[in-house]
Amino acid sequence: MSIDKKILSFLETSSLEVEKINSLIVTAFCRENSLVVNYNLLLLEMFIGEEDSDYLALNNFTNLFKENNQTFDFECLIELFEFVISPSDKIVNGAVYTPKYIRDYIVSTSIRSADNLENKTACDVACGCGGLLYEYAIKLNKKSNKNFVQIIEENLFGIDITEYSIERTKILLSLLALSNNEDQKEIDFNLFVGDSLDFDWFENSQTIKKNKGFDFVFSNPPYVGSSNLDEKTKNLMKNWSVTSTGKLDLYIPFFEIGLKWLKVEGVLGYITVNNFYRSLNGRALRNYFSNNSYSFKLIDFGGEQVFKSRLTYTCICQITKSKGNLSYTSSTPQKISALKNSDFIDFKYSNLNDVDGWQLDDAKTQLALKRLEGSGEKLGEMYNIRNGFATLRNKIYLFKPFDEDDNFYYFKKDSKRFKVERAICRNAIKPNILKDESDLEVFNEKLIFPYQIIEQKNEDLFEQQSNRLIRVLDPSFFELNFPYAYNYLNAYREELAKRDKGQREYETWFAYGRSQALNIPGLKLLFPYISDKPYFVYTDDEDLLFYNGYAVISDSEENLKFIQKILKTEVFWFYIKHTSKPYSSNYYALAKNYIKNFSIPEFKTSERTYFMNLKRKGSINKFLLNKYNITDIEL
Repeated sequence: MSIDKKILSFLETSSLEVEKINSLIVTAFCRENSLVVNYNLLLLEMFIGEEDSDYLALNNFTNLFKENNQTFDFECLIELFEFVISPSDKIVNGAVYTPKYIRDYIVSTSIRSADNLENKTACDVACGCGGLLYEYAIKLNKKSNKNFVQIIEENLFGIDITEYSIERTKILLSLLALSNNEDQKEIDFNLFVGDSLDFDWFENSQTIKKNKGFDFVFSNPPYVGSSNLDEKTKNLMKNWSVTSTGKLDLYIPFFEIGLKWLKVEGVLGYITVNNFYRSLNGRALRNYFSNNSYSFKLIDFGGEQVFKSRLTYTCICQITKSKGNLSYTSSTPQKISALKNSDFIDFKYSNLNDVDGWQLDDAKTQLALKRLEGSGEKLGEMYNIRNGFATLRNKIYLFKPFDEDDNFYYFKKDSKRFKVERAICRNAIKPNILKDESDLEVFNEKLIFPYQIIEQKNEDLFEQQSNRLIRVLDPSFFELNFPYAYNYLNAYREELAKRDKGQREYETWFAYGRSQALNIPGLKLLFPYISDKPYFVYTDDEDLLFYNGYAVISDSEENLKFIQKILKTEVFWFYIKHTSKPYSSNYYALAKNYIKNFSIPEFKTSERTYFMNLKRKGSINKFLLNKYNITDIEL
């Protein structure tokens, strides 16, 4: 359902506090649906009467529904409650509206085979405004003789870290009961304001303690990355075993939380981030699932978007707390209701790689991927694959000159003209924007490089090779020998000091933010961080520096161009699409971890010559598939 923008704009620009926003929405909902409250104290306290100062705002708000033919049903109510959460709270608490078709699928499929449903308890461990509990209440009411007040008091449990979310869950469920002529004075809710990371359900509910857990746990866990976690949350997350690898992400411990409080044979149903089965920070979680061997159904949405307000790549996870296999399928969100058991592929946990990531495609694809990784030496073993440099203030160190002479480059920055000494500059390129070799000259930039390269000869008679060391220039030497470059950087000294939020001590004030990738001599095959096609650009500029991208390094032009031809094929892209992290618009990650295990078959000299002379895309793909012994896959 789509809510008219004028209604959302009215709420967005309203200066009303949380309680008054709740009163406005509740009173408007009852007015639009001809609901009369006589006894329910929670709802009565919220009603806006003619004598109240907000009565005019109420009339203006309800008129918007009539003027725009907007139906004010329960789905609209749920979405409005989620919409009025402040942007700052959404960042910190990761709240997001879960569409009805997703909630319906999670609850319906989870309870499908349950007996004695009228006695089954359900909990949302990050309940937000209560959409999933609402969904369960409706289905339980249809399948049993219980009224909504009984269901709310006996079957529904929830927790959220924000008080207003719990308040809105109570409102939603109270209005659900009221709409079915259940106008009870007080309802005994099992809803708690608390942090699921340290909340003990057995201490807070004798019902759940006696039941040895919940029969169902439904949730849309919070979407909060490491950069937005406060110290208290980070410390609490350390108490959960699944957070021990990679960057912290708040959704990850919610699997362990939900399963801890789920009773044996109970079912967990989540809509959540889909990269845990491939990412580094999902490694401990994968190990947790494998050790417990839970019966796990995973529906992967890939790069398809579910949420309007957030760019997030998601999946549906349904886990039964009993022994079983992992069953995987991919789907667009809108087609989940048409999924059949035959659409899922079963995997034994013992056959999955918890360390590098689970490869969860159909058996035919699985075999193809296995051969693409096992038909020869791996790319990461054959070549040095490097990330680019990171100044942490590229806009200051990098420039494109509008003029140059024998001694200086001339450029503009912030409407001012500068010149810097040529001898302090290096060529630099951004692989993320390169498509082919013709782009190298177009996008070439100059980099102010306040470092010196020191050649160190190896004294070992049997190893006559030199080592190149990189050292940042002494400030006095820099100022004396390159005064224009020094003065230019000095003009931005305050901005440079803001790097790493000003919390890091730099070797010297003009040093780069990170010291890696400043000394990568050799021929290069440049490629981007993420891409929708296999762009690999060859350069013979051995001293070229690069940023925002990667490079395969070699001292052999012949070998690099051979590898380039393989990597630019649909065969390699097939591998990436099935093993890498997906992004929207069919973009995929090309980080070292995602390409290093791609193997290169051994080519005879005649085969290599033949392959390098092939021009047609179909012929190139056919030849490569034969080399990898792969048949019948769709590229």
